[in-house]
Amino acid sequence: MIRNITVNLKNEKQIKKFISANSTSSCQVDVRSGHSYIDGKSIIGLLSLNLLRPLHVSVIGDSNKITALINTYEESNLVAG
Repeated sequence: MIRNITVNLKNEKQIKKFISANSTSSCQVDVRSGHSYIDGKSIIGLLSLNLLRPLHVSVIGDSNKITALINTYEESNLVAG
């Protein structure tokens, strides 16, 4: 299953929370900003993106694990809009 979501990373704390949540999840996390795609578990990749704009995130995996990861995003105020 695939779910797409848009996130905003406004500060260092949110960046750390995003990477931590992705790294502990067994889901595949792909992040897109403009024409760039990176692995959502890579801090180096994430920091190479323009973080001033919303990031488009595709979460791929088991539906329960996807829901748990997205709930973590919501609890950390990462979800845009």
